[in-house]
Amino acid sequence: MEGEKTGKAGFNVPQDCRVTVKLRAEGGIDLKLSSKMEKMFGELIKKSAVEELEAAGIENAVVVIEDQGSLDFVIRARVKTAVRRAGGC
Repeated sequence: MEGEKTGKAGFNVPQDCRVTVKLRAEGGIDLKLSSKMEKMFGELIKKSAVEELEAAGIENAVVVIEDQGSLDFVIRARVKTAVRRAGGC
C-alpha cells in the first residue's frame, strides 16, 4: 500500500460515534478510544473494533474512535464503513 489512506464514518451526537481509519503499510493496529463509557465498556468497544478490522483483513492502521455512548452494532458499522472509505476493502 503506497502512502496513507484515511476514511471516516459517523457523527459526534448522542448514541453515535465517529471512527477514523488511517491505513498504513506497517506498524500494526494503533487504536485510540475516547468514550464517556470507556471505564465500563472500553475493552468491549476495542474488541469490537479489532474484530471488524480483522474481518476486513486490515493489519496496519491507526484507528480513532470518538464514542458518545453508541451500541455495539453502531461501532462495528462505523468501523466497517471507515475502512471501506479508506479503500481497505
